[in-house]
Amino acid sequence: MIRHTYVQSRLRRALRSGFQHLAPQLANLHLTPITVDIGDAAQIINNFRPDIAFFRAGSTLNSSPNRCPGDLKVSWKWGSDWAAVESQIDRTEYLQVLSQVNFYMKQHNARYSFALTDTELVPIKRLDANGNLLVARAIPWEAGGPGRLTILLGLWYLGMLGAADDDWQLL
Repeated sequence: MIRHTYVQSRLRRALRSGFQHLAPQLANLHLTPITVDIGDAAQIINNFRPDIAFFRAGSTLNSSPNRCPGDLKVSWKWGSDWAAVESQIDRTEYLQVLSQVNFYMKQHNARYSFALTDTELVPIKRLDANGNLLVARAIPWEAGGPGRLTILLGLWYLGMLGAADDDWQLL
């Protein structure tokens, strides 16, 4: 929980700063300023709530679609490397999380999502309305240094993808 709070506060500040910097160009870039919070802060559809929500900044509670729903898991219950394991139980759990994330994306017509654990961030893109997903390579928490994609930078980038008015939705 501590890491989750740390990530959200840092990410919220980074998004706010980025949108303030881009403010004069937002309309030309077709970007909507967004923020990040718990899943309950965005629109709730049929009482289903993703763990994390990227949604329009300044919107009233529960009114904005979740432009990039995220799911939090502990690493002993899910990991990106479970896609290739021989254990049917682990493979089923791996697919269950992807199914859950796909469901949230479909509910909000979102194109992007992610699974975040205490060991990695796994960005996910919904390719079509048939449930086909592109699961990106995991970004480990230990990643850092020049030229390395970190979890915070990866989440910020997912937020920016969610801010793109002409690309965040898959209808």
